[in-house]
Amino acid sequence: MNDQLQLAVLLGNPGPEYEKTRHNIGFMLADLAASRLAPGERWRDWKGLGLYVEFATAGRRCFLLKPQTYMNLSGQAVQSFGGFYKVPPVAILAAYDDLALPFGKMRLRRDGSAGSHNGMASVISAVGPACPRLRLGIGPRPAHIEGKNFVLSKFSKEEGVRLPEFLDRACDALKTAFTGGVVTAMNRYNNDGDKPVP
Repeated sequence: MNDQLQLAVLLGNPGPEYEKTRHNIGFMLADLAASRLAPGERWRDWKGLGLYVEFATAGRRCFLLKPQTYMNLSGQAVQSFGGFYKVPPVAILAAYDDLALPFGKMRLRRDGSAGSHNGMASVISAVGPACPRLRLGIGPRPAHIEGKNFVLSKFSKEEGVRLPEFLDRACDALKTAFTGGVVTAMNRYNNDGDKPVP
């Protein structure tokens, strides 16, 4: 089975007020991945629905996409872009923040539900549940803070120190999914310490 990734959709909210919030860790990963996978390329507009960059891997056209529709309508950009380039759902990976995982943990899955994430629910509504996903841990949420407020808060100082290394590993996992396939990336990065398997 060919499970090589062709399109990574990195979820977040547009606008400066959201830039450094937990909910936008997908956009943070998008910018890092673009600098490494498509160096020198600029984000281009896709019909007002998203921003994308294109790059080649082993002769294949590959893309990174940042929906600009706000999180809860992310599927609109995915459906439009993926439909135009005829990317099957199994080759579309969505990366997003996850309250259920502790900060610094990440999990790759080949398919499944959206959990409580509205952005992922929108993607599944657009292309179905067969798309892979990369969950990026931003938890745990303090009991006295509502989830919607927590995800829109900034990372703590200690988390900010660890964030670059976390994004580095997530970017490596993304690159592996593009070059070696989603299952290879899962086997390499889905372990207790979230460190690459030698």
